[in-house]
Amino acid sequence: MTGAAPVVQSGTFTEDGSGQHFRLVSEPAGCEPRGTVVFVHAFAEEMNKSRRMAARMARLLAGDGWRVVQRDLFGCGDSPGEFSDARWAHWVRDVDDELAQALPQRPLWLWCHRAGALLARGALENRPDAGLLLWQPVLSGELHLQQFLRLHAGARIVGSAKPHGGATPMQQLRSGLAVEVGGYQLHPELAMSLGGASFDLPDGYDARIVWLEVSSDEPPGLSVQSERLLSRLRQRCLAVEAQAVHGLQFWQTVEIEDNDALLECTRAHLARSASALPTSCHDTQTEACRTDSLQ
Repeated sequence: MTGAAPVVQSGTFTEDGSGQHFRLVSEPAGCEPRGTVVFVHAFAEEMNKSRRMAARMARLLAGDGWRVVQRDLFGCGDSPGEFSDARWAHWVRDVDDELAQALPQRPLWLWCHRAGALLARGALENRPDAGLLLWQPVLSGELHLQQFLRLHAGARIVGSAKPHGGATPMQQLRSGLAVEVGGYQLHPELAMSLGGASFDLPDGYDARIVWLEVSSDEPPGLSVQSERLLSRLRQRCLAVEAQAVHGLQFWQTVEIEDNDALLECTRAHLARSASALPTSCHDTQTEACRTDSLQ
């Protein structure tokens, strides 16, 4: 992996109506940042498994000239509140607040990992100029919630979770009861909001999209679901760059794992975007769509 320039990192707390939120800012040392990258982390344990990779990526991007902001969403990490206190509306406000603090008149990227991508639509309605960097985005909040709740079922099998009157975790949530899953107390309001979310982009969105996935296949390839959605995005004449890299899906492994290929791929895509004209890629896509429409 090629090295990056020295960086400066500062951990601070930013105040809003729900308390002081922890944010880590990584910037290039000795020069003005070329723009801002705002990170939206994954859900629950996937966030913890990805801490190291997110930290490495932030330092590398800062060394490449970007100002990278990592904020713990409400109820997560070092921010206020317990996970049981978290609500979807809290997280939407957290992302909006960080985008509003981005460096003015400079490029802005929203970097979302896994379920963080489900928060992108609302955020980009307010900042349609922001590029979107996606790491293995979750496309269906309902499916993601179901997968998360399977942890509860697994715990009951091995005897570490108590039955609740025979009701399934989803039935408990729908009846307004919280559920403990893998050590996380999940509030029904957060669960229903997550389950009702799906990945999409607002009408009028016109910035670049970098879509990166990790695959254990050789050669690596994008998932079928992603290919279908990417096709729909391109039909809207959006400038999408999609790529899969080989390696372990570090957010799901038992041990903490790295994926250098994903780090280098991300750096390369953002470096190309910084050196290109702001709308050159989109203009090419638009012309191709116009040509297709005439055939």
